[in-house]
Amino acid sequence: MRVTDLTKQNAVLRNIANNSDRMQTLQENMSSGRRINRLSDDPVGATQAEDIKTQLSFFDVVRRGIENNFIWLDRTESELAHMGDLLRRAKTLTLAQANANADATTRRVTAREIQAITDGVLQAGNSKLGKLYIFSGSATFTRPLEPAPARQPALLKLAGQPLRLELAEFEGHSPNAYIVRITQPGRLGEAKYTVSDDGGESWSEERILSAEFEVFNERGKPSDGVVMKIREPETADPTAAVAYPEGLEFEFEPNPPLAYKGNTDRRMVTTAEGVQMPLNLNAAQIFFGVGREAESVDVFSLLFTLKRAMEENDPTVLESRLDDIDLASEQMLELRADVGAVRKEMEDRLSKMGDREFAKTRELSQIEDLDFPAAIMELNVAEVRNRAALETGARLIQPTLLNFLR
Repeated sequence: MRVTDLTKQNAVLRNIANNSDRMQTLQENMSSGRRINRLSDDPVGATQAEDIKTQLSFFDVVRRGIENNFIWLDRTESELAHMGDLLRRAKTLTLAQANANADATTRRVTAREIQAITDGVLQAGNSKLGKLYIFSGSATFTRPLEPAPARQPALLKLAGQPLRLELAEFEGHSPNAYIVRITQPGRLGEAKYTVSDDGGESWSEERILSAEFEVFNERGKPSDGVVMKIREPETADPTAAVAYPEGLEFEFEPNPPLAYKGNTDRRMVTTAEGVQMPLNLNAAQIFFGVGREAESVDVFSLLFTLKRAMEENDPTVLESRLDDIDLASEQMLELRADVGAVRKEMEDRLSKMGDREFAKTRELSQIEDLDFPAAIMELNVAEVRNRAALETGARLIQPTLLNFLR
């Protein structure tokens, strides 16, 4: 069968084009270092590679998030350690001033140092990292601790029903839930009352009701210096004075010297797919014991009480508060341990993520990267084929009509 020159030419050009295309593909692969440069090169492998790249991207985001949050945890631990040092200094001073060798002068001087310690604890509680407050929960732009007003109106109740009478107010700061109950009816100077500092569990001895008196239960917690003031309408007729019925109660809402303005939400950090860990602490946990299962103490109320007792030269109060200082220090220590546990867990997560990232990177390399020794050998073979195709094509296609006729 006679083969026409056109058929020969088309066959030669097609073979040369195939060889050139293969060499171009090899050149592109060797230039990029990958065997898959487009989806058509290996649809299955390309799909697997994209899935792995998505996972690696997620690992990278999580890793950077964890590493950035180490700064937050380190600053938190540093501030808690500073607070613990200040409380230990406060205990040393209190021990010294509760001793019989101390006097009014030394206690008055030490009261100023207790005030400096209080200011230091407050400054640590309001510390910031950049523009963010550390101990405000998720409300990181809100200053966590603000001074609370010293005065509050008393909530009056009779037979469990609230009354709308502006008869009295409390002045002072205390974490205790005080209740002043009328036990003997009468006017000021006649009526008698008792005080509870634990919401009604225990009561003081009866006392005569006056227009202004200190609210405390001698059978309960140490006094925080809260004063109750009763305001009566002015009248010239003594018989028109207010008579206080038996069972009337004046309630004091706990009013620590510093109020927490943040929230109790936790900032969460992602440490794995579907796994989050709490990152932050809030000032309510640290200073007021909110959410603490064990016994807690109001740190600022404690420091204010120590300062007032030193100013008033009252060593009995100082001695009674030593256990509370230990409890406050224990709160700080437990919270530092919690921060350390979170950091350790995050470090472990980071290490595991590094192992997974390495395994996925190796898997991606096996799918996507080019085997250079094999590619070089294939390139040499393709080059030989191309040269052979050119030489055989030159011999097959005769250049002149004379050669064709011959």
